[in-house]
Amino acid sequence: MPGPALSYASVMPPLDLHVALFGASGAGKTVLLAAFYRAQTQPSFQQEYAYKIQAVNKAQGNQLLGRFYRLEEGRFPDGSTRFDEYEFDFFPRDLPEPAVRIHWYDYPGRWWEDEPVDADEREAMRQGLLRLGMSQVGILLADGAKYRAEGTGYIRWLFEHFADECDRLRRASAATGDEVSFPREWILALSKADLFPPDYGARDFEREVCRDADDQLAKLCSVLRAEHAFGHRFMLLSSVAAPAGAEVDPRTSLGVRTLAPAILVSTVEGAVREAQAARKERSAGETFFQGLRDLVQFVDSLDDFLPKRYQIVSKILRFISIKDFATTRLDRLKRTREDAIRKGDTFTAVLTAMVAALRDDEGARAYHQNQ
Repeated sequence: MPGPALSYASVMPPLDLHVALFGASGAGKTVLLAAFYRAQTQPSFQQEYAYKIQAVNKAQGNQLLGRFYRLEEGRFPDGSTRFDEYEFDFFPRDLPEPAVRIHWYDYPGRWWEDEPVDADEREAMRQGLLRLGMSQVGILLADGAKYRAEGTGYIRWLFEHFADECDRLRRASAATGDEVSFPREWILALSKADLFPPDYGARDFEREVCRDADDQLAKLCSVLRAEHAFGHRFMLLSSVAAPAGAEVDPRTSLGVRTLAPAILVSTVEGAVREAQAARKERSAGETFFQGLRDLVQFVDSLDDFLPKRYQIVSKILRFISIKDFATTRLDRLKRTREDAIRKGDTFTAVLTAMVAALRDDEGARAYHQNQ
Protein backbone atom coordinates (compact mmCIF):
# COMPACT_ATOMS: atom_id res chain seq x y z
CA MET A 1 0.00 0.00 0.00
CA PRO A 2 1.58 3.33 -0.99
CA GLY A 3 2.51 5.80 1.73
CA PRO A 4 1.30 9.38 1.95
CA ALA A 5 2.10 11.65 -0.95
CA LEU A 6 4.89 14.06 -0.18
CA SER A 7 4.16 17.73 -0.73
CA TYR A 8 6.80 20.26 -1.67
CA ALA A 9 6.69 21.51 1.92
CA SER A 10 7.48 18.08 3.34
CA VAL A 11 10.81 17.71 1.56
CA MET A 12 12.15 21.15 2.38
CA PRO A 13 14.74 21.60 5.14
CA PRO A 14 13.25 21.99 8.62
CA LEU A 15 12.21 25.39 9.90
CA ASP A 16 15.07 26.66 12.09
CA LEU A 17 14.11 28.37 15.36
CA HIS A 18 16.83 29.71 17.66
CA VAL A 19 16.09 30.30 21.35
CA ALA A 20 18.35 31.57 24.14
CA LEU A 21 17.61 30.56 27.75
CA PHE A 22 18.69 32.80 30.64
CA GLY A 23 18.27 32.50 34.37
CA ALA A 24 20.24 32.86 37.59
CA SER A 25 21.93 29.86 39.17
CA GLY A 26 19.37 27.55 40.74
CA ALA A 27 16.42 28.84 38.70
CA GLY A 28 15.83 25.41 37.18
CA LYS A 29 17.28 25.62 33.65
CA THR A 30 19.10 22.27 33.82
CA VAL A 31 16.05 20.37 35.07
CA LEU A 32 13.78 22.18 32.58
CA LEU A 33 15.76 20.98 29.58
CA ALA A 34 15.67 17.35 30.75
CA ALA A 35 11.92 17.51 31.38
CA PHE A 36 11.31 19.31 28.07
CA TYR A 37 13.01 16.49 26.19
CA ARG A 38 11.64 13.59 28.21
CA ALA A 39 8.01 14.72 28.07
CA GLN A 40 8.00 14.98 24.28
CA THR A 41 9.62 11.60 23.65
CA GLN A 42 6.79 9.75 25.40
CA PRO A 43 4.35 7.67 23.27
CA SER A 44 1.45 9.30 25.14
CA PHE A 45 2.69 12.74 24.04
CA GLN A 46 2.97 11.63 20.41
CA GLN A 47 -0.53 10.22 20.52
CA GLU A 48 -2.08 13.36 22.01
CA TYR A 49 -0.08 16.06 20.20
CA ALA A 50 0.67 14.20 16.94
CA TYR A 51 4.36 15.08 16.82
CA LYS A 52 7.53 13.95 18.53
CA ILE A 53 10.93 15.36 19.44
CA GLN A 54 14.35 13.89 18.70
CA ALA A 55 17.78 15.18 19.65
CA VAL A 56 19.95 15.75 16.58
CA ASN A 57 22.94 14.64 18.66
CA LYS A 58 21.98 11.24 20.07
CA ALA A 59 24.62 11.45 22.82
CA GLN A 60 23.01 14.68 24.04
CA GLY A 61 19.61 13.02 23.94
CA ASN A 62 20.85 10.16 26.10
CA GLN A 63 22.45 12.66 28.47
CA LEU A 64 19.12 14.45 28.91
CA LEU A 65 17.23 11.20 29.43
CA GLY A 66 19.81 10.05 31.97
CA ARG A 67 19.43 13.34 33.80
CA PHE A 68 15.69 12.85 33.96
CA TYR A 69 15.93 9.23 35.12
CA ARG A 70 18.11 10.40 37.98
CA LEU A 71 15.45 12.99 38.77
CA GLU A 72 12.94 10.17 39.10
CA GLU A 73 15.21 8.75 41.80
CA GLY A 74 15.26 12.10 43.59
CA ARG A 75 18.77 13.05 42.43
CA PHE A 76 18.62 16.61 41.16
CA PRO A 77 21.50 17.65 38.86
CA ASP A 78 24.05 20.33 39.56
CA GLY A 79 23.51 23.52 37.60
CA SER A 80 25.34 23.97 34.31
CA THR A 81 28.57 25.95 34.47
CA ARG A 82 29.22 26.17 30.73
CA PHE A 83 27.47 27.33 27.60
CA ASP A 84 25.69 24.46 25.83
CA GLU A 85 23.91 24.22 22.51
CA TYR A 86 21.26 21.59 21.84
CA GLU A 87 19.37 20.87 18.64
CA PHE A 88 15.96 19.22 18.59
CA ASP A 89 13.99 18.06 15.56
CA PHE A 90 10.19 17.92 15.64
CA PHE A 91 8.58 15.22 13.49
CA PRO A 92 4.90 14.75 12.70
CA ARG A 93 3.60 11.42 13.93
CA ASP A 94 4.25 8.63 11.37
CA LEU A 95 6.23 10.88 9.01
CA PRO A 96 10.01 10.57 8.46
CA GLU A 97 11.02 14.18 7.83
CA PRO A 98 11.34 16.87 10.54
CA ALA A 99 9.33 20.05 10.10
CA VAL A 100 10.95 22.20 12.80
CA ARG A 101 14.43 22.30 14.32
CA ILE A 102 14.94 24.23 17.57
CA HIS A 103 18.47 25.38 18.39
CA TRP A 104 18.56 25.80 22.16
CA TYR A 105 21.32 27.98 23.65
CA ASP A 106 21.70 27.41 27.39
CA TYR A 107 23.58 30.24 29.11
CA PRO A 108 25.08 29.43 32.55
CA GLY A 109 23.67 31.45 35.41
CA ARG A 110 27.14 32.26 36.71
CA TRP A 111 27.88 34.26 33.55
CA TRP A 112 25.45 36.84 34.90
CA GLU A 113 26.87 36.69 38.41
CA ASP A 114 30.68 36.31 38.29
CA GLU A 115 33.67 37.27 36.20
CA PRO A 116 35.22 34.54 33.99
CA VAL A 117 37.67 32.39 35.96
CA ASP A 118 40.27 32.22 33.17
CA ALA A 119 40.98 33.05 29.53
CA ASP A 120 39.28 29.88 28.28
CA GLU A 121 36.02 30.76 30.01
CA ARG A 122 36.26 34.34 28.78
CA GLU A 123 36.57 33.09 25.20
CA ALA A 124 33.71 30.62 25.70
CA MET A 125 31.59 33.50 26.98
CA ARG A 126 32.52 35.63 23.98
CA GLN A 127 31.58 32.88 21.53
CA GLY A 128 28.37 32.10 23.38
CA LEU A 129 27.26 35.71 23.45
CA LEU A 130 27.86 36.05 19.72
CA ARG A 131 25.26 33.30 19.22
CA LEU A 132 22.67 35.68 20.62
CA GLY A 133 22.63 37.43 17.27
CA MET A 134 21.13 34.28 15.74
CA SER A 135 18.37 33.92 18.34
CA GLN A 136 14.84 34.95 17.49
CA VAL A 137 13.50 34.36 21.01
CA GLY A 138 14.92 34.81 24.50
CA ILE A 139 13.49 33.17 27.62
CA LEU A 140 14.19 34.72 31.02
CA LEU A 141 13.53 32.17 33.74
CA ALA A 142 12.42 33.48 37.12
CA ASP A 143 12.96 31.18 40.10
CA GLY A 144 9.50 30.19 41.35
CA ALA A 145 10.79 29.16 44.78
CA LYS A 146 12.41 32.54 45.36
CA TYR A 147 9.39 34.39 44.03
CA ARG A 148 7.12 32.38 46.31
CA ALA A 149 9.32 33.18 49.32
CA GLU A 150 10.35 36.79 48.57
CA GLY A 151 7.53 38.12 46.41
CA THR A 152 7.78 41.41 44.56
CA GLY A 153 11.29 42.16 45.81
CA TYR A 154 12.67 39.14 43.98
CA ILE A 155 11.12 40.02 40.61
CA ARG A 156 12.30 43.62 40.90
CA TRP A 157 15.81 42.38 41.72
CA LEU A 158 15.76 39.93 38.79
CA PHE A 159 14.85 42.62 36.26
CA GLU A 160 17.34 45.14 37.67
CA HIS A 161 20.14 42.58 37.86
CA PHE A 162 19.55 41.16 34.39
CA ALA A 163 19.34 44.65 32.88
CA ASP A 164 22.60 45.71 34.53
CA GLU A 165 24.42 42.55 33.47
CA CYS A 166 23.17 42.75 29.87
CA ASP A 167 24.33 46.35 29.70
CA ARG A 168 27.72 45.43 31.17
CA LEU A 169 28.22 42.54 28.76
CA ARG A 170 27.24 44.66 25.79
CA ARG A 171 29.75 47.36 26.76
CA ALA A 172 32.49 44.83 27.53
CA SER A 173 31.96 43.11 24.19
CA ALA A 174 32.00 46.41 22.32
CA ALA A 175 35.35 47.23 23.93
CA THR A 176 36.84 44.08 22.36
CA GLY A 177 35.34 44.75 18.94
CA ASP A 178 32.37 42.39 19.24
CA GLU A 179 28.75 43.44 18.97
CA VAL A 180 26.27 41.63 21.19
CA SER A 181 22.73 41.63 19.82
CA PHE A 182 20.07 40.34 22.19
CA PRO A 183 16.90 38.60 20.96
CA ARG A 184 14.04 40.92 20.04
CA GLU A 185 11.24 38.57 21.17
CA TRP A 186 11.00 37.43 24.79
CA ILE A 187 9.09 35.10 27.09
CA LEU A 188 9.16 35.65 30.85
CA ALA A 189 8.80 32.23 32.45
CA LEU A 190 8.25 31.28 36.09
CA SER A 191 9.87 27.98 37.06
CA LYS A 192 8.80 25.57 39.83
CA ALA A 193 5.16 26.48 39.24
CA ASP A 194 4.05 23.41 41.20
CA LEU A 195 4.79 25.48 44.33
CA PHE A 196 1.80 27.71 43.50
CA PRO A 197 -1.91 26.93 43.91
CA PRO A 198 -3.51 24.75 41.18
CA ASP A 199 -5.65 27.67 39.99
CA TYR A 200 -2.64 30.00 39.61
CA GLY A 201 -1.98 30.66 35.93
CA ALA A 202 0.31 32.64 33.64
CA ARG A 203 -2.35 35.37 33.57
CA ASP A 204 -1.94 35.79 37.36
CA PHE A 205 1.84 35.99 37.03
CA GLU A 206 1.50 38.64 34.32
CA ARG A 207 -0.84 40.73 36.47
CA GLU A 208 1.55 40.65 39.43
CA VAL A 209 4.59 41.57 37.34
CA CYS A 210 2.89 44.47 35.55
CA ARG A 211 1.37 45.74 38.80
CA ASP A 212 4.41 45.46 41.06
CA ALA A 213 7.54 45.72 38.88
CA ASP A 214 6.57 48.00 36.00
CA ASP A 215 9.48 50.41 36.48
CA GLN A 216 12.07 47.63 36.53
CA LEU A 217 10.37 46.00 33.56
CA ALA A 218 10.61 49.24 31.58
CA LYS A 219 14.33 49.52 32.36
CA LEU A 220 15.00 45.98 31.17
CA CYS A 221 13.01 46.54 27.98
CA SER A 222 15.13 49.59 27.24
CA VAL A 223 18.43 47.79 27.82
CA LEU A 224 17.38 44.88 25.62
CA ARG A 225 15.99 47.31 23.02
CA ALA A 226 12.84 45.21 23.09
CA GLU A 227 10.17 47.69 24.15
CA HIS A 228 7.70 46.09 21.75
CA ALA A 229 8.44 42.49 22.68
CA PHE A 230 9.43 42.10 26.34
CA GLY A 231 6.86 41.90 29.10
CA HIS A 232 3.80 40.70 27.24
CA ARG A 233 4.42 36.93 27.00
CA PHE A 234 4.32 34.99 30.25
CA MET A 235 4.69 31.29 31.04
CA LEU A 236 4.44 28.95 34.00
CA LEU A 237 6.86 26.03 33.96
CA SER A 238 7.11 23.09 36.30
CA SER A 239 9.65 20.53 35.15
CA VAL A 240 8.61 18.00 37.79
CA ALA A 241 6.59 18.07 40.97
CA ALA A 242 8.73 16.52 43.68
CA PRO A 243 7.35 16.79 47.21
CA ALA A 244 9.70 15.53 49.91
CA GLY A 245 9.90 11.75 49.92
CA ALA A 246 7.67 11.33 46.85
CA GLU A 247 8.57 9.81 43.51
CA VAL A 248 8.98 12.22 40.61
CA ASP A 249 6.14 11.81 38.13
CA PRO A 250 6.86 13.21 34.63
CA ARG A 251 3.12 13.64 34.06
CA THR A 252 3.03 16.34 36.74
CA SER A 253 5.03 18.79 34.63
CA LEU A 254 3.42 22.02 33.48
CA GLY A 255 4.26 24.10 30.43
CA VAL A 256 7.07 21.96 29.03
CA ARG A 257 4.72 20.79 26.27
CA THR A 258 3.66 24.39 25.62
CA LEU A 259 7.19 25.79 25.36
CA ALA A 260 7.99 24.89 21.73
CA PRO A 261 4.61 26.23 20.49
CA ALA A 262 5.21 29.48 22.40
CA ILE A 263 8.65 29.81 20.79
CA LEU A 264 7.13 29.26 17.36
CA VAL A 265 4.40 31.87 17.79
CA SER A 266 6.88 34.38 19.27
CA THR A 267 9.14 33.93 16.24
CA VAL A 268 6.28 34.48 13.81
CA GLU A 269 5.18 37.59 15.67
CA GLY A 270 8.72 38.95 15.64
CA ALA A 271 9.05 38.40 11.92
CA VAL A 272 5.73 40.07 11.24
CA ARG A 273 6.66 43.04 13.42
CA GLU A 274 9.98 43.45 11.60
CA ALA A 275 8.36 43.23 8.19
CA GLN A 276 5.58 45.64 9.07
CA ALA A 277 8.05 48.14 10.49
CA ALA A 278 9.98 48.00 7.23
CA ARG A 279 6.81 48.49 5.20
CA LYS A 280 5.67 51.37 7.42
CA GLU A 281 2.08 50.64 6.46
CA ARG A 282 0.59 49.28 9.66
CA SER A 283 -2.32 51.27 11.01
CA ALA A 284 -2.72 51.94 14.72
CA GLY A 285 -5.78 49.72 14.96
CA GLU A 286 -4.41 46.77 13.02
CA THR A 287 -4.23 43.54 14.99
CA PHE A 288 -1.42 41.03 14.76
CA PHE A 289 -3.48 38.54 12.77
CA GLN A 290 -4.78 41.23 10.40
CA GLY A 291 -1.15 42.07 9.80
CA LEU A 292 -0.42 38.44 9.04
CA ARG A 293 -3.23 38.29 6.51
CA ASP A 294 -1.93 41.42 4.81
CA LEU A 295 1.57 39.98 4.66
CA VAL A 296 0.34 36.94 2.75
CA GLN A 297 -0.37 39.24 -0.18
CA PHE A 298 3.34 39.73 -0.76
CA VAL A 299 4.76 36.57 0.79
CA ASP A 300 6.99 35.85 -2.20
CA SER A 301 8.95 39.04 -1.51
CA LEU A 302 8.67 38.93 2.28
CA ASP A 303 12.30 37.94 2.82
CA ASP A 304 13.37 41.26 1.30
CA PHE A 305 11.88 43.04 4.32
CA LEU A 306 13.30 40.84 7.07
CA PRO A 307 16.58 40.56 8.96
CA LYS A 308 18.19 37.19 8.29
CA ARG A 309 17.19 35.64 11.60
CA TYR A 310 13.50 36.24 10.83
CA GLN A 311 13.35 35.16 7.19
CA ILE A 312 12.01 31.74 8.18
CA VAL A 313 8.52 33.25 8.52
CA SER A 314 8.01 33.11 4.77
CA LYS A 315 8.11 29.30 5.00
CA ILE A 316 5.36 29.36 7.59
CA LEU A 317 3.15 31.69 5.56
CA ARG A 318 3.57 29.62 2.42
CA PHE A 319 2.60 26.32 3.96
CA ILE A 320 -0.01 26.92 6.66
CA SER A 321 -3.30 28.78 6.59
CA ILE A 322 -3.09 32.05 8.49
CA LYS A 323 -6.67 31.49 9.63
CA ASP A 324 -5.42 28.50 11.62
CA PHE A 325 -3.31 30.81 13.75
CA ALA A 326 -6.08 33.29 14.34
CA THR A 327 -9.55 31.89 14.67
CA THR A 328 -9.92 28.16 14.07
CA ARG A 329 -11.48 26.13 16.87
CA LEU A 330 -9.36 23.52 18.62
CA ASP A 331 -11.27 20.57 17.17
CA ARG A 332 -10.83 21.89 13.65
CA LEU A 333 -7.14 22.52 14.21
CA LYS A 334 -6.77 18.87 15.19
CA ARG A 335 -8.63 17.75 12.07
CA THR A 336 -6.36 19.93 9.95
CA ARG A 337 -3.37 18.38 11.69
CA GLU A 338 -4.52 14.82 11.01
CA ASP A 339 -5.33 15.64 7.39
CA ALA A 340 -1.83 17.08 6.94
CA ILE A 341 -0.29 13.89 8.35
CA ARG A 342 -2.26 11.78 5.87
CA LYS A 343 -1.06 14.01 3.04
CA GLY A 344 2.56 13.93 4.22
CA ASP A 345 2.62 17.72 4.73
CA THR A 346 5.13 18.00 7.58
CA PHE A 347 4.96 21.78 7.99
CA THR A 348 1.21 22.00 8.32
CA ALA A 349 1.11 18.92 10.56
CA VAL A 350 3.63 20.15 13.13
CA LEU A 351 2.81 23.85 13.04
CA THR A 352 -0.92 23.26 13.37
CA ALA A 353 -0.27 20.78 16.19
CA MET A 354 1.78 23.40 18.01
CA VAL A 355 -0.89 26.06 17.63
CA ALA A 356 -3.43 23.56 18.98
CA ALA A 357 -1.19 22.93 22.00
CA LEU A 358 -1.48 26.60 22.95
CA ARG A 359 -5.27 26.27 22.93
CA ASP A 360 -5.66 23.19 25.16
CA ASP A 361 -6.17 23.30 28.93
CA GLU A 362 -2.47 23.14 29.79
CA GLY A 363 -1.61 25.80 27.23
CA ALA A 364 -4.34 28.09 28.53
CA ARG A 365 -2.96 27.92 32.07
CA ALA A 366 0.75 27.89 31.22
CA TYR A 367 0.91 30.63 28.55
CA HIS A 368 -0.55 34.12 28.48
CA GLN A 369 -0.02 37.03 26.14
CA ASN A 370 -1.45 40.34 27.29
CA GLN A 371 -1.05 42.35 24.08
